[in-house]
Amino acid sequence: MDTLFEKNEKKKSAVIQQTFVITITTFLLTSVVILLLRFTVIDISMDTYGKMFINEISPEYLEKSKKAPRNNEELFNQLMDDTDIFRRSLLSNKIVIIDGTVMSDPYNIIYNGFKIDKLPYLYKAQDKYYIFVGLEVFQNKLLIVGSPSLEFTALIETFDKVAIVAIFLLSLVSLAISYILARRLLKPTITISRQISQIDANSINQRIPEQSTVEYQNLSNKLNSMLERIEDAFNAQKQFVSDVSHELRTPLTSINGFVKMLKRWGTKDEKILTESIESIENSTEYLKDMVEKLLILTKPNYEIEKQKHNVKKIIKETLEIFHKEDEIFNLEGEDFYINTSEEYLSIILKVVIENALKYNSEGEKVDIKYGEGEISIRDYGNGISEDEIDKIFQRFYKGDKARSTKSHGLGLSIAKKLADKLNISIKVENKEKGVQFTLKFTDYKLS
Repeated sequence: MDTLFEKNEKKKSAVIQQTFVITITTFLLTSVVILLLRFTVIDISMDTYGKMFINEISPEYLEKSKKAPRNNEELFNQLMDDTDIFRRSLLSNKIVIIDGTVMSDPYNIIYNGFKIDKLPYLYKAQDKYYIFVGLEVFQNKLLIVGSPSLEFTALIETFDKVAIVAIFLLSLVSLAISYILARRLLKPTITISRQISQIDANSINQRIPEQSTVEYQNLSNKLNSMLERIEDAFNAQKQFVSDVSHELRTPLTSINGFVKMLKRWGTKDEKILTESIESIENSTEYLKDMVEKLLILTKPNYEIEKQKHNVKKIIKETLEIFHKEDEIFNLEGEDFYINTSEEYLSIILKVVIENALKYNSEGEKVDIKYGEGEISIRDYGNGISEDEIDKIFQRFYKGDKARSTKSHGLGLSIAKKLADKLNISIKVENKEKGVQFTLKFTDYKLS
């Protein structure tokens, strides 16, 4: 299996890839432009050459000939007799074609099936370019004259050589410019990658700095958002380990002590056996409850699915957990509906109700009232000192040491976290006797 380093070695550099893409694109565009320029030069040169040659033959003179020829041979002889320019053209070794009949071919380039599509016509043979031009004589005869053009051949060959050199030099320049441009374009990506690689567990609070372009700023924002979630999850995990190591020590020590006691005296003393088993059972229940609550607290941020729910129904279902709710609760109120998570609202209510039962005076009932977007839960215990009210939602905080031997101080922390997630505010206030917790819902309806 390839290692991460070996996999990276096999991957191609984005800078090199972009360099080649830009260079090849530039090469293709340059080649197309030069090719179009070549065709343009050829067309213009041929058109100019044709006009010059036709003017040289002087078609006006041909039109004034006294007698129209009966066939191509007679036309050829008449041209030889009457046109000095044409006679000089033949002496200059010109190719002459009259109405498709080859009258003169001193270069032996005309073959069977030779076809001229349009005039002027360019044809390459024997490493030279031949230009054919044509004109009508006597109104119904097509005269085509062709000859090699050394000037045109030199022009095209020079153009081709210059074009090849130009494309080569432009490709080299484009390669260098493309590399510089690619590095500049990808520099923010390289910088961001280097900055991310420097972030570890000891520097997880670092963030990608602000970028100069919109696109890279969006990338930076996304990465910073991801880093924040990772940091939250990391801190939650770190806090979880710290909390567990802090809270597990006492119950585990207790379990270990009772196990040793069982080994030494448990088989002989039934009272010690029963007491040890009960203590171990209580400690394991304590641990189970604590771990479940810690897992809720250490969950990273996530979206909670909300639906419309009936508050009275949720309260009634939550109270069924405690059994004999009529004997320990005073329940009254006016029903209303809220958009929330039934599961997590039930957890909040359970935590607050358990807290009220735990600190309620003996013989007193816990009051639960609901209506107009609020749920209040009141006990009739000794209350909370004012300087501790802001601390009761902290993890592992135990305000009354005398009554918290079976509490691990996590319940209200869980309730507060879930309430914040559901946009529920929790107000805590001392009454004349006892404490009242009030849950306020911002989004509620009476029906």
